[in-house]
Amino acid sequence: MVEAKLKWGMVFTGDNLSLSEIIDYSKKAESAGADSLWSTELGRDAFVPLSAIANATSGLRLGTAVATFARPPMYAETAAMTMAEITNNNFTLGLGTAPPLWNENWHGLTVDRPVSRMREYVECIRAMWTASVENPVSYSGDIIKLKDYTRFIDAPYPSIPIYLAAVRKNMLKLSGEIADGVIANLLNTTEYFENLVLPNVKLGLEKSGRSLSEFEIATLKVCSVNKDRKKARDLAKHSIAFYSTLPYFDVVLDPAGFTKEKNILRRLFLENDVQGMLSSVTDEMVDKLALSGTPEEVIIQAKKFEGLIDTLILYCPTFAVSPEDSRDNHLAIIDAFKGWH
Repeated sequence: MVEAKLKWGMVFTGDNLSLSEIIDYSKKAESAGADSLWSTELGRDAFVPLSAIANATSGLRLGTAVATFARPPMYAETAAMTMAEITNNNFTLGLGTAPPLWNENWHGLTVDRPVSRMREYVECIRAMWTASVENPVSYSGDIIKLKDYTRFIDAPYPSIPIYLAAVRKNMLKLSGEIADGVIANLLNTTEYFENLVLPNVKLGLEKSGRSLSEFEIATLKVCSVNKDRKKARDLAKHSIAFYSTLPYFDVVLDPAGFTKEKNILRRLFLENDVQGMLSSVTDEMVDKLALSGTPEEVIIQAKKFEGLIDTLILYCPTFAVSPEDSRDNHLAIIDAFKGWH
């Protein structure tokens, strides 16, 4: 449901912060007016930090942005419903595929049809929430199989919102068709939402007989804030450098005119040349792909997304970033967005 005014939240990866620091920033973000707080599957799992955040905040929407479908469906559905209990049904299960190489190298999972797997994964999880001792559930998809699943305690809620992380058109369409919302990945432009996200989400919504008013469009967004404009922009380059190496961002980078730059970054990444990568991110890439600069500049940049999305999920760069710089940036983000909308 795209509104004129944006809501904002923050995502915590935990890559270079302690859990106690994450809890502290969560409380500060809540006080500053954040609508939501999210956790992702890097450094820590996506659910446990949210449990700690729920205990330290009062009433904020919490969500995974995202938990990956490498996790067996049973563990996803029980973790999600547990979080729904902890938050008094104010939890969103955000699901994503993760890069293919991570699935193969870290999970021993080869995914040839990610969109089909995600469709079955969501269908299976929703079916599992209906299971009971009296009525075991089975699911037979082409990829995911489940036989006689029993929930020994009934699910406390019939269902909870499921959002899909999506970058390319087929996953965007699937989001509109079967999910309650979409979470766009963190390298994006306004043109990307106009030309790819909105048209394909709408196609999926039409297939499911729903309208955009019944659906939330959220996006992760690289955000770096500093009164020293150059420091903020240099920090943004860390995330742009790393995420430009992932092939599925071609649909953002190529139309934005960054084909040459992405190829250079991918070569340097294979050579483990981090400093070379950072030096190869251009000012134009920072302008187009991140919210970065002074507090005043960042708010102006964020407002460009009004009418295109519902929620900005602000992401502090972590790739090759020191804990000190991460801490400073989290505080600067919270201060910049304090009281916005």
